[in-house]
Amino acid sequence: MNMDNLKSMISGVKGLLLAAAGLLIIAQIVIGNAGPDVVGNLQGLLDGFIGSGASLVSVITGIIVLGLLSD
Repeated sequence: MNMDNLKSMISGVKGLLLAAAGLLIIAQIVIGNAGPDVVGNLQGLLDGFIGSGASLVSVITGIIVLGLLSD
């Protein structure tokens, strides 16, 4: 297996995971509690880096969600 094949496989898995995350975010917005709490998990991850209660957490989470949906 050469590096080009490996990069192609990693890119394919990344695309699949981003598409699944985007679908789960849209389902969570439309339906409510549909499967894993993707937005809450992103906020929890950012809270770990920034600190809970930080005012920028919701803005950064929104930017990440928009980035996931635009890719």
